[in-house]
Amino acid sequence: MDDTLRQVIMRKVMWRLVPFAMLLYFINIMDRVNIGYAALQMNKELHILPAAFGALAAAFFIGYFFFEVPSNMILEKVGSSKWIARIMVSWGIVTSLVFFAQAYWHIYILRLILGIMEAGFFPGIIFYFTLWFPAKERALVTSLFFVGANIAFMIGAPLATTIMEYISWFGTSGWRWLFMLEGLLAVVVGIITWFYLTDKPQDAKWLKQEEKDWLVNKLQSERDQNKVKSISVGKSFASIRVWHLAAIYFFFQIGSQAQQFWMPQIVKGFSAAFTITAVGFILIIPPLVASIFQIIWGRHSDKSGERKYHTIIAVLLCFVGALTPALTSNLVLRITGMVLIQAGAGAFYGPFWSLPAVYLTGIGAAVGIAIVNSCSSAAGFFGNMAMGRITGALGANAGLVFMAASFALAIALILVMRMRDVALEADTRK
Repeated sequence: MDDTLRQVIMRKVMWRLVPFAMLLYFINIMDRVNIGYAALQMNKELHILPAAFGALAAAFFIGYFFFEVPSNMILEKVGSSKWIARIMVSWGIVTSLVFFAQAYWHIYILRLILGIMEAGFFPGIIFYFTLWFPAKERALVTSLFFVGANIAFMIGAPLATTIMEYISWFGTSGWRWLFMLEGLLAVVVGIITWFYLTDKPQDAKWLKQEEKDWLVNKLQSERDQNKVKSISVGKSFASIRVWHLAAIYFFFQIGSQAQQFWMPQIVKGFSAAFTITAVGFILIIPPLVASIFQIIWGRHSDKSGERKYHTIIAVLLCFVGALTPALTSNLVLRITGMVLIQAGAGAFYGPFWSLPAVYLTGIGAAVGIAIVNSCSSAAGFFGNMAMGRITGALGANAGLVFMAASFALAIALILVMRMRDVALEADTRK
């Protein structure tokens, strides 16, 4: 009876929340990385060199880093629906304003503001999932959520390059219309979010009372079983677990964030024959493969209950993918490398983001998740600045080696965490 009820409830919750969360992340990724596609036109029009573009891509992460933890604290207090809606509307407005930029510094300032406006979206969604999904479903749900990012890359790449090449209304460059149209979409969906999302299971009018009770009790029993207590904000900042996860995420995201912003230019450099539109359609392949693989990998992680080795193998794929195009001139192998990076990155998120809920709950979880993800912002800043300087001085292959090195450091840190947990378990048994 319990298994049957569980299946009914999880099916309802998944269909209600996950597709919508995927839509939000789809829009989020398009608005965050569209500057990478815009660079194919914008850099020439505004005379932006590789190092300057690296700084431009990195500017987003400055505001994001400093405002992420406060944003998640507010979300935990005021509710997910209102705060996520506010985030989307404000980032959509800022994205649209890039349309009017006339100089490099105009875009730089707007990228800074965009980071502030968007801060808290991703960790807010991850925290939101901990309020709705038991541990058994969490890796799969997180993997499905990340499919939204892959769909953004699949649709966003050809959409962005097509807009840039074929839309020049009123004599205005296509890259400007790219920012305007995608920004307005975020505003509209942000308004819908205010009314659509339900903050907690006990508030869900679309669940029966017995279904609400079962879900609330199940989530609480898991916290009790794992002996996870809601810790204070101060203890979240002092937690070794939180900072170890943050360090893993930092090095992983150096490579992952650099790949997101630089992939269009890297792929364009694979062949002089590639047009902007051709690059957009080639970039459909990596997220398509990643979408399939990350769902399989997330489901396997949930069934086995294992998280750390699943995370390591995912990062290992990224490592191999970054090295492959740096070590060969074969076009097929180079594109295969790009596919491996994105497949590994997609597979990473489900198992990895199931780990914080093992150690944290309540305000401690909201703050801890934000701390971990804020290190992604630091990584995005550092990684893009470094990629700009490295590729400008030594070329794209050197940038790919830099990405591979960051993935290798992430693997080492996950292995350390695994060994530490094994040692703690052994001490507990004594």
